[in-house]
Amino acid sequence: MKTKHLLLMLLAVLLIVSCASTRRLLIKKDDYLGWKMADFKMLTTSKDFSNYLKENYHLYSGYGLKMILIQEIEGPNNMKMKVEIFQTRDRNDASGLYKRYQSFSQIRVGDAGSESPGLVCFYKEDFFVKISAVKNLLDKNNYLVNMAQLVATKI
Repeated sequence: MKTKHLLLMLLAVLLIVSCASTRRLLIKKDDYLGWKMADFKMLTTSKDFSNYLKENYHLYSGYGLKMILIQEIEGPNNMKMKVEIFQTRDRNDASGLYKRYQSFSQIRVGDAGSESPGLVCFYKEDFFVKISAVKNLLDKNNYLVNMAQLVATKI
């Protein structure tokens, strides 16, 4: 009985610690003036990953996904962007996810980063991050790059 109770307490502590460490990655209203997080989802199971990634699941599933954090960020003039943060087993897996985007124009963010119109990607440590324009942001990649730099400091 004591072992079962101790195991449940340990599981609860691990859940609290992982949620707290994930919470640091969320964009708060004071992080980027004029921008705020409108919505977020945290996915942690293979079934959730498959449902979210749909036909692209096979491209991501071999890279040891541990968590996907999706945030929708709203800014002035009805601008919106989506921030997708993929936590993997290790740096090699994060780098592997990034490799598909490394042919874009290189930027200095994280361990390696790149951009194309409406999209900024980078990896840092065991995280691969993809930030995309959703509404009124095409041809305004400076907002996406600034958000990428902000997210990189949170990792």
